[in-house]
Amino acid sequence: MNVATRRRLWPVVLAVQLGVLLAALDATIVGTAMPTVIASLGGAHLYPWLFSIYMLASTVVMPIFGSLSDRLGRRGPFIAAIGVFCAGSLVAGVATSMPVMVVGRGVQGVGAGGILALSIIIFGDLFAGPRRGQMQGLITAVWGVASIVGPLLGGIIVDSWSWRWVFLLNLPLGVLVIGLVLGGLAETGERAAGRTLDLLGAATFLGGVTGLMLAVLDPGPAGESGIGARGVGALGVAVVGLTAFVWAERRSPDPLLPFDLFREAPFVAGSAAAFFSGAAMFGALVHVPLLVQWGRGTDATTAGLALMTMSTGWSAGGLAAGQLLNRLGFRALSIAGALLMTLGYGALALRPEMSWTSLLVVGGAVGIGMGLVSITIVVALQTAIAPARRGVATSGLLFFRNIGATLGVALMGATLTARLGVRLAGLEEGAQHLPPDLVPELVRGIGAVFWLGASAAVLALLATCFLPDGTPRSAAAPASGEVLG
Repeated sequence: MNVATRRRLWPVVLAVQLGVLLAALDATIVGTAMPTVIASLGGAHLYPWLFSIYMLASTVVMPIFGSLSDRLGRRGPFIAAIGVFCAGSLVAGVATSMPVMVVGRGVQGVGAGGILALSIIIFGDLFAGPRRGQMQGLITAVWGVASIVGPLLGGIIVDSWSWRWVFLLNLPLGVLVIGLVLGGLAETGERAAGRTLDLLGAATFLGGVTGLMLAVLDPGPAGESGIGARGVGALGVAVVGLTAFVWAERRSPDPLLPFDLFREAPFVAGSAAAFFSGAAMFGALVHVPLLVQWGRGTDATTAGLALMTMSTGWSAGGLAAGQLLNRLGFRALSIAGALLMTLGYGALALRPEMSWTSLLVVGGAVGIGMGLVSITIVVALQTAIAPARRGVATSGLLFFRNIGATLGVALMGATLTARLGVRLAGLEEGAQHLPPDLVPELVRGIGAVFWLGASAAVLALLATCFLPDGTPRSAAAPASGEVLG
């Protein structure tokens, strides 16, 4: 790559990384501000939706943004995603009630889903062969930085200025990202003339997946069947919506999600690995703090330290994958990562009462394994799939990872609740410490949850065995100089 090309490339790289940082920080910084937000706006009963709506919106739109980018190119949808994210930030920043704040968070989630999916797609277009894995690893590093800096930065902003600036600071950063993209990125995707937008497919997909995630995230008070009326209704919407989606896609001349993708081994293996590894990793991120804070009687800061080692391990694993892919190849490196997750989860399940030092080491190992798997399967897919379908395939992989994370956390939480029953009320009421007689029961319950995580890690390990046995050099792709304007 010549000097002129490098000079034109770095603003685009900076724009993509800043876009990822926007979405990643907003996923981690908000938690610190929420107590102050609730004190200011009221509506404490809507508090969980500030997180759930963000996850819901960002997940369901990923395949739609990916499919749009295969039709319209990457540049326009990426700018649109940044604009939507900034609009949601503005609504949240000026909110005068909790329902308005929830709406703002939902709009932010739509933009964040597009940003995250398109960032990985654009890097897959820009960097070919050996450099693809290295650059994709940088996106994981941004998430690691955000997970560490976000909560601290949120506290500083709230204490020094106002909670509203947690959201409003996104606006100047968003303008900067759009300016860098407009000035440096012409196009990275292959725009196919005559391709139509599958509006019916998009509508039925949104309805079906939204119903599915609502059933998981907010099933309502449980009855005798174990699920509330709200959950039953959401499942009904999911069945109808997804059935209609399959019907629409089979009849569409240009479907949103081409079903023949599921005949391509790299997509099936990568999506399965993403689904189960997401379930395992996010299950650990949710339940390790419970083990630390309530199982050991520590404070929230100490529990946060346990999360920090996992997040840092995830970033380190992603960076390592970028450097090792060209030497070890997709299959070997993904198997190594999934095996590390399996061993780590097995240790957690066997000895949930392990020492503090051991817990930090094991948590870091699980994080490293996830970093190795997550980057490897993305690069393997982008290397094996035709450029014209790289967008929908990449965003589909991210979609399955998020669905796996959501369903995995829900199943693990339901398992813990079922084991502890009404005695879990101490946790739900926000008690700093549990009654001493409940602590051993909680530790055993979380140990059972970790066995579910270990099972998910084993299934991820099996899926990685079917990834292609190649390296990023296996397929040619356009040089980055060919896609810059």
